[in-house]
Amino acid sequence: MTPLPDPPAGPDQAAPRPSAIAPPAIALPAIVPLEGEDGRAFARWTFPAFRARLAPLDGTSLAFGAWVGERPVGLALAHRAGDAVVLLSVSVDPAWRRCGIAARLLAALAAAVPPGHRLTTTYSSNLPARDAFEALLRRAGWGAPVLQSMRAAGTPGAVLAWAERHAPALRVLRRYDLRLWKDATPEDHAEVRRLIDSGTIDADFSPFAMAAQFEHWPDNSWLLHRDGVAAGWMFARLQPPTTVWYHGAAVRPDLEQAGPLLMMFHRVHQVAAERLGPDSAWRIDSFPRTPAMLAFMRRRVAAFAGFLDELYRVEGPSRP
Repeated sequence: MTPLPDPPAGPDQAAPRPSAIAPPAIALPAIVPLEGEDGRAFARWTFPAFRARLAPLDGTSLAFGAWVGERPVGLALAHRAGDAVVLLSVSVDPAWRRCGIAARLLAALAAAVPPGHRLTTTYSSNLPARDAFEALLRRAGWGAPVLQSMRAAGTPGAVLAWAERHAPALRVLRRYDLRLWKDATPEDHAEVRRLIDSGTIDADFSPFAMAAQFEHWPDNSWLLHRDGVAAGWMFARLQPPTTVWYHGAAVRPDLEQAGPLLMMFHRVHQVAAERLGPDSAWRIDSFPRTPAMLAFMRRRVAAFAGFLDELYRVEGPSRP
């Protein structure tokens, strides 16, 4: 199975906290902004995917380090993205935890955010020390986590096996009909445009926009009909050699709870199992902040996914 890329990394707090704290006779580390080659000394305090940002530091990154003499003991690393400063990681040497160093690093970062910019971070529900990280953000005055999207992966075989055990979940769908998107008629296109133009389905889910953005799998991207009228769609891309990657799906709001998304999902995996094998791979990333899709993934996809996580965003403290 093709592995998923590393999820957007949350701050690194995975190491267990020691029971001891730094001796009171030792001065607390100095928190200083890092520039140029300074970041190389802190490479071990962030994830491998972010280490290139430290060597050397440039205008796209913002970093603060905690020093004890010449020894680096903590790091907060952020990335500048438009009008946002995005926290990538924060980590403290286990021997120096419970001394408020992580909070001081975050405070220094927050103070350095330019006026008119916001401070934010995104992390996975699978972050090993999620509870500790969320507690740190709360203490530092950050906002509440907001669910942004979900990601899942698995095999077509697992989907089809689940469907065999839960056949009643698909029986109601006999009133629906599927045809390939490539075979859509002018009348189908007109109805899809009406659904988009009327706001019945958000324009972000437009199949015309999706078809323009990526080369979908023409033999496994589907249009849903209810009573002979276009009512939804699901697009997939074949990512060589054997991964099906979903890029968007939508149905009329009045049908969301009736199961047509599951019908299209099931059909995609029938085709994938036939052509790529039951042990090939699929992956799906939900659109940001789409309640229906998030509910579908939690209610249905979680039952047969080999990998599932949720991505949360947290806004930093507001500036005066």
